[in-house]
Amino acid sequence: MTAGTALRAALAVETLKLRRSTVARVATALLVLLVPLGSVGMVALARSPQAVGPTAAKLADYAAGDLATTHLLVCGQVLSVAALAAGGFFVAWSFGRELESGTAGALFGLAVPRGTVALAKCLVALAWITSCVVLAVAVTTAASALVAGVSGDSFPTWAGVRNAVAAGLLGGGLALPFAWVATVTRSQLGTVGALVGMVALTQIVVLLGGGTWFPYAAPSLWAGMGGADAAAAVGPPHLMLAAAMAPLGAAAVVNAWRRLTNV
Repeated sequence: MTAGTALRAALAVETLKLRRSTVARVATALLVLLVPLGSVGMVALARSPQAVGPTAAKLADYAAGDLATTHLLVCGQVLSVAALAAGGFFVAWSFGRELESGTAGALFGLAVPRGTVALAKCLVALAWITSCVVLAVAVTTAASALVAGVSGDSFPTWAGVRNAVAAGLLGGGLALPFAWVATVTRSQLGTVGALVGMVALTQIVVLLGGGTWFPYAAPSLWAGMGGADAAAAVGPPHLMLAAAMAPLGAAAVVNAWRRLTNV
């Protein structure tokens, strides 16, 4: 079996697993439906008379400015975190399930190398995350255009759509290193625990002022979650470092699966 044939076979199997995965179905629905609903809803709440007290303070950044631009700004902020969470849960399932249940031993009898199987898992995960992010931004854009048409505001711009997609893809790519965690720990729950720990660590790093150079914080800060000043401090080098986590994570997990033992 050639390398290309092996990869195509592994991709077909992993795509079938994705289609039948309850984890992927639930995560897809949450990303594609709840993210647009939350983006439009938070802006509507921020500009309504009901936004008073602590709620008004938390949503103050969304209370003014172009309506469609603000919708997509919130969408990018939410996706930078939601895509990481959804992607982390998916790779925990995709890589950890077989190892945790003991069924990974069957992989040693396949003609397809285990490294190729791991690469196919990474590619399918990235394709799924990309599709979810694009769909979430598309639904948000459509909802924003509908609201803008009713209220007479301007329609969404290409720049807003581009930034929201970029923030979501950067956040989603950060999930791939957790595939390596799932492989090392052989535990879905352990991988989810590491994901939660990373989110907590990110908050601490941001509070200490090191968020721009921390890959798991840079996409959210760039999307404006820390305010305009924090967003302005994030430049191309910081985003390139965050983007590099996806190929580095994929390389690490492929190498780990090549060295996998049936114990």
